[in-house]
Amino acid sequence: MPKFRLLNILLSLLSLSVAAQENSPYSRYGIGLLQARENIANRGMGGAAIADRSNQLINPINPASYSALRLTSFQLGLNGSLFTIKSNTAQNQTGGFGLSYVNMAFPISKSGALSFGLLPYSLVNYRMRKSDSIPGISRVLYDYLGSGGIQKVYLGAAQEYKGFSLGFNLAYLFGSYQNNLAESFTDSLNIFNTNVVRRTRLNGFTWDVGASYTYTFKDEYYANVGLTFSNGATLNGLQDQYWYAAIGDVTTGPYSYAADSMIEEVGRVNLPSQLGAGIQIGNGAHWKFGIDYQMTDWSQYRFYNKVDSFTSSSALRLGGEFTPDVNDKFNAYKRISYRLGAYLTNEPLRLNGTQLSAQGVTVGIGYPIRRTLYSIGQLNTALEMGKRGTLDNGLIQENYTRFSIGVTLNDRWFLKRKYD
Repeated sequence: MPKFRLLNILLSLLSLSVAAQENSPYSRYGIGLLQARENIANRGMGGAAIADRSNQLINPINPASYSALRLTSFQLGLNGSLFTIKSNTAQNQTGGFGLSYVNMAFPISKSGALSFGLLPYSLVNYRMRKSDSIPGISRVLYDYLGSGGIQKVYLGAAQEYKGFSLGFNLAYLFGSYQNNLAESFTDSLNIFNTNVVRRTRLNGFTWDVGASYTYTFKDEYYANVGLTFSNGATLNGLQDQYWYAAIGDVTTGPYSYAADSMIEEVGRVNLPSQLGAGIQIGNGAHWKFGIDYQMTDWSQYRFYNKVDSFTSSSALRLGGEFTPDVNDKFNAYKRISYRLGAYLTNEPLRLNGTQLSAQGVTVGIGYPIRRTLYSIGQLNTALEMGKRGTLDNGLIQENYTRFSIGVTLNDRWFLKRKYD
């Protein structure tokens, strides 16, 4: 693929929505469910990425990792999911498929690199119904519907010096989502049915920094240590709200209605800071194993100066990769990378006195698709099976299976040609 055609594809994909449409009732809160931003290779290792430094794969989780890149890299990821959502009284299956990320990086010196791209940040996508009874009066149905999400465009750079590497990402968050509610009554007591539509548009800048240190032992054994910090961002918000109440039938009558609206209410949304640390050990391109820990104080979250059902969250991720022989020219199966991982998280949401948790296991492979003197490529896949939530205290449990596939193309750009 010609280099500039690849660049045109990248720029055109920046205009697309990148979040796979997973249907989750828990995305109703805050700005939605936070999305995975790791590359597909790291997803196969349970999401452990803070201390990972690859010379082929772009790792935006820790921007300090960019300095390890030696070739121009282009990455594209797709994500599909199947959810089983159940309560104590009902069960439903849903799923979705979509573009997960697109990014690019290229070295600017022997020890420095730049990266830019589009990543998912949060997703709002749910549709559910709740019924209730008003004693002696009526039965009421509540229909909840939400859609949309927030995306992240970033520009990052990193520089390495004697094993130490520092990097940063400057990012712009943007997007919109809707939270709608419809109330309807099932009897003939002439109670108004109501509909509320809320649309929120958000945008603002944020940044994160990363650091890493690599210590090399003899025989290509190494240990990486990584640290990351994301600032607590303040996003600008515009919210439109529409209220509509009606009774009767507009075609046969009698019919009456009432409507009101509030357009472009200005406000702020405060996001919390995040701190992460990781360590990875390995032996060249033969094997590696890493552990990550992240913590975020989501009690700092504010929406138009209002708190939500959030508390401090944390995540523990671990995983590894094994490649039998990356240099075997005759057996492609020996050049395949095999990955395995797991994770355990305490989610930000606290509902009915219970903090949500999630846990899962992952597997993945990386298959080499091209290798020449100046270029190399890899097709990566990851399968994740996990659970979020609980059936206790009237909550909802989500069992999910996610399948991710991504391609990484590496090529040497800006090569000075020589002629005899």
